[in-house]
Amino acid sequence: MDTVDIIDRYIKKVISENPFITGIILFGSIARGEERERSDIDLLVLWDDLQVDPDERHVYIYKAVSKHFPPSTSLTVIDMKYTDFLKTEKVTSLFLNVVYDGIVLYDKHGKLKSFLSKVKKELERKGVKRVKIGKYYYWKLPKAGGKIELKV
Repeated sequence: MDTVDIIDRYIKKVISENPFITGIILFGSIARGEERERSDIDLLVLWDDLQVDPDERHVYIYKAVSKHFPPSTSLTVIDMKYTDFLKTEKVTSLFLNVVYDGIVLYDKHGKLKSFLSKVKKELERKGVKRVKIGKYYYWKLPKAGGKIELKV
């Protein structure tokens, strides 16, 4: 069983106990198939209808997810409202990594794979490229220091 399959088993438990979670995307070295012994698990957790104080939301979501993984797991959880993710217009390096590496582990609404595919095509059309040197990556933009905005 590969690492993604193992993570997927944990994610099924997370989803069964947390109906506010509407999407989970694995990204980073594990999603690229480049994991090492010390690789962490990078997850983008998308949510809807979460009635938690915004100042406490990230901790709440992290605890809801992490309690289903072994304590020794190095876990990075980034969260965002599902609908806000689908409306992303300003492109960050984190967003680029999610788009290029992302493996959709769960999608309640069935829109994430299509969205990621459309965004990737739009970015490539605009001239955004990911370049690998050794084990490192960087993003090449059509204009150095330029900003990329999406209309997907």
